[in-house]
Amino acid sequence: MTTGLDTFDDFSWANLLAGRDVLVLDPDAARGLRTANALDAAGARASRVASVEAARDRMLRRAFVLAVVALPGEASIDEALHAQFAAAGLHLMLLAEPARHAALRARHPGARVAGLDLGERQFVMLLTGTADE
Repeated sequence: MTTGLDTFDDFSWANLLAGRDVLVLDPDAARGLRTANALDAAGARASRVASVEAARDRMLRRAFVLAVVALPGEASIDEALHAQFAAAGLHLMLLAEPARHAALRARHPGARVAGLDLGERQFVMLLTGTADE
């Protein structure tokens, strides 16, 4: 999922995630929209949903490469949905409070974990694996 760019010189922000289909699951509409907009600005095709049921439905109609799941409070990933993510080979990014990061990394070893309040630029750069300049 990463581009591993050393620098953004002579590179278009809108091409960073070009053509990638990303599912954004966030019960908070405003935060979910900000996340989807950041992905869209970086060239991805983001699809925002607010519930597990909507995420399952969307996955039946579209082949995603990444799922971004916001876990506010003590929320966790629905096990059936997590199994669906794994079966589809999706990369997983979890957004949660910093105090939960270690536990989430232990439970979901292949997932990237970041804060719920991560800025748009930092969010996209984390996905691309590129350091900020």
